[in-house]
Amino acid sequence: MMDIIKQNIKMIWQQLRKGILQVFTASVVNKFVVMLSNMILTRMLTQNEYGILSYVGNIYSYANLIMGFGLIAGALQFGTENRGQPTENRFYRYCAVVGLFINILIIIVFSLVFLIGKLPIPQAKIYIHIYLPLLIIQYLIQLLFIILRSQSQFEIYAKLQTIETILFAGGTCLGTIWGINGVVIARYITLFVVFLIIGWQMRGMLCSIIHAGKLNISQKKELWHYSIFNGISSILNQFLFLIDISMLAILMVSTPKIAIYKVATLIPNALSFIPQSVVICVVPNIITHNHDASWLSKTFNKTFMGMFIFNLFIGSFLILIAPWIIEIIAGKQYLVSVQPFRILVAGYCIAGTFRSLSVNFLAALKVVKWNAFCSLITSMADIILNLLLIPRFGILGAAYATFGAELIASVLTFSFLMARVKNIHKKELSSNQ
Repeated sequence: MMDIIKQNIKMIWQQLRKGILQVFTASVVNKFVVMLSNMILTRMLTQNEYGILSYVGNIYSYANLIMGFGLIAGALQFGTENRGQPTENRFYRYCAVVGLFINILIIIVFSLVFLIGKLPIPQAKIYIHIYLPLLIIQYLIQLLFIILRSQSQFEIYAKLQTIETILFAGGTCLGTIWGINGVVIARYITLFVVFLIIGWQMRGMLCSIIHAGKLNISQKKELWHYSIFNGISSILNQFLFLIDISMLAILMVSTPKIAIYKVATLIPNALSFIPQSVVICVVPNIITHNHDASWLSKTFNKTFMGMFIFNLFIGSFLILIAPWIIEIIAGKQYLVSVQPFRILVAGYCIAGTFRSLSVNFLAALKVVKWNAFCSLITSMADIILNLLLIPRFGILGAAYATFGAELIASVLTFSFLMARVKNIHKKELSSNQ
């Protein structure tokens, strides 16, 4: 018995050394830096200014959702499947060129929509137009990170992610001296510097990608099929993080209320780095073993169990000390955020254990249509719950709506993932007979 336990511990440690520990450590540092920058933002800006900035960031996030129409995820999937082959760099090159063209179109469309349309917070309009071009450089940065992931270069990935976070957060904090305008300018400068640093670090790979050949029609078709459906799923999943603030702005038209709710979401949303750290390192291996039911079953069991225990501990601790956390992050004027904060943390414990992992694991198994369907159902549920609960309970209603939607999403995705593994196992048995 002791030998089996030692073997399991040794195997887990080897997995951690392969990348999860490095990525997780970097993610902890990054989130701590982001939290510090948010503390400075809430103190340097007035509630009205912070509410406007939060609303602008929320609108920008919608554009960010459709960035590249899912080609980032396609680059990871097909780059990993073709690792070490000439086709790998062709996929990256195609995703870079076509993705840039798509993002320019997105910026034009969004700019025209917000130029003509009316906003519940009119002061935000000018900042939205200034913010949107950031989409281009952010897409390129994300694509470079995806290339590092697909090649399992997690040590370099973790270091560059930390550099990006420190520069971005530091620039944002420095920009608050000049108000919202300073924040926006600082974000442009820091993202450009980050892009140059990553590009220089990956200069050898970039040369190969730039001179790579073209994909054939069949490869493009397969890439787009995967990217679009996976993109729809990703958009709708991220939609849950954005719709609450948008609906609060529409239904309550109050920048202080938006600021209060935004503070309540900071840590629950930031906690997504925990399952994401696991996903970053595990998904490439799942892609390479996506027909091995035995391997998948063992990996999923260990991953979900470990995540459940970890999230239960973290969630319980955060709920217990919620008032202290809110006061440190944003000050006493935001203590009204405590109750929605607790609800959102409870929602994370469920979604961070089941939905976050299941969605990414299903995508690695190329089950993208079901992912999209589940995400659509979840988003519809979230909108309906917001419409019902926000007018009655205000910011608490928004928190309850998110909790309910995350519970629905977790049940749907986790159940289908388990069913998918069983189906792969049955196919293995039938092929061996």
